[in-house]
Amino acid sequence: MLVVGLSLASFMVGCLIGFIFTSYGEESGTVGKIRDWLIGGITGITVVKAAAIKGILLTFAAGPGPSEFALTVSSAVLYSVLGFFFMFFQRELILNVLLAESRAERGRLEGTGRAGQVIQRFLLALPASILSGVDDVDEIVQFRKSEAERLRTLLYSAEVQKFLDECEDAVKSGEALDWDVVSKAANLHYYRTYFEKDENKYVQAERAHSWIVRALTMNPLHVDFTVKYADTLGMMDRYEEAVAVLEKLDRTPEAPAYVKQWLGYFLLFVDRLDDAIRYSEEYHKLFPDESDSIFNVASAYAQKYCDELRAAGKSEYLDSENRRLALAKLKEALRGEPEYVETVRSKWTQTGESFDCFLHDKDFRSLVGLPKEPPAAG
Repeated sequence: MLVVGLSLASFMVGCLIGFIFTSYGEESGTVGKIRDWLIGGITGITVVKAAAIKGILLTFAAGPGPSEFALTVSSAVLYSVLGFFFMFFQRELILNVLLAESRAERGRLEGTGRAGQVIQRFLLALPASILSGVDDVDEIVQFRKSEAERLRTLLYSAEVQKFLDECEDAVKSGEALDWDVVSKAANLHYYRTYFEKDENKYVQAERAHSWIVRALTMNPLHVDFTVKYADTLGMMDRYEEAVAVLEKLDRTPEAPAYVKQWLGYFLLFVDRLDDAIRYSEEYHKLFPDESDSIFNVASAYAQKYCDELRAAGKSEYLDSENRRLALAKLKEALRGEPEYVETVRSKWTQTGESFDCFLHDKDFRSLVGLPKEPPAAG
């Protein structure tokens, strides 16, 4: 029984030493100090108390002879070594791996949890018309400054920035990220594009695009990210690619209704004006109270009128059906969103924009509140 007790005690001591010598990760600082203390302590005790250690071992011997002492020492050493290697391999092959996974999971959950809360708060702060696709985040940025500032504070908070920085570092180091992390990073970067200044918007769109591509690589059939993918393509002036993505999505039964609205907008940039009108009108039939699609229809007819003038070499053609429809649709859209008149007045009349050939049109100037031009001399 004495030998059994000694063997078990030695085995436990070996396990303890093996546990300390195979500390991992977060344990290395604290446990490393303990390990150094133990090494120094054991060395000192061995030198100073060698006789006392021998006396302890002799208490486990069956008799006073040298063979009993040798058996006791060999048993203590053997089971200590067995305990050490038992714990060493348990830690290296099983426990440390599980600990590493659990710590990584804990860190991931902490970071993604905070990011998820920010996204949830952001979505709760958005009006229902934005979430359904009837209105756009861009409208909040342009016309609801106090709301926009509140949303910007959420998206650019320190906790969100830390989460996104950690995601970028993980990608650079080649770490595998799961769907929860990738989808949150993609959403955060995407919504940030609407709050960036014009000079930084393209760079942010590229960043959002890369994360959305990662998300779609993991889940190619995700409808929301497919639409956001097309939107980032449009932000980077890759309209033909955006149209191809949206038209493919529109042919699927799970396509949301607002895909038609977006097609009505993006088709304005690829010289498919009739298709832009068709998609916009189809969307407006579904949501008759919205105005965005009517602005798109007005832009399409305005572009057709400008093309008509260029082809005929004229500066004005008052009897044009395209002109009449452009002004009528613009008037209808402004009734729904009168605050948008400043955008029409200042941006849509610039060179290359939809209404650039209307700048000197007296009916257009009256509609958008521009002063009358003096009559031409002569």
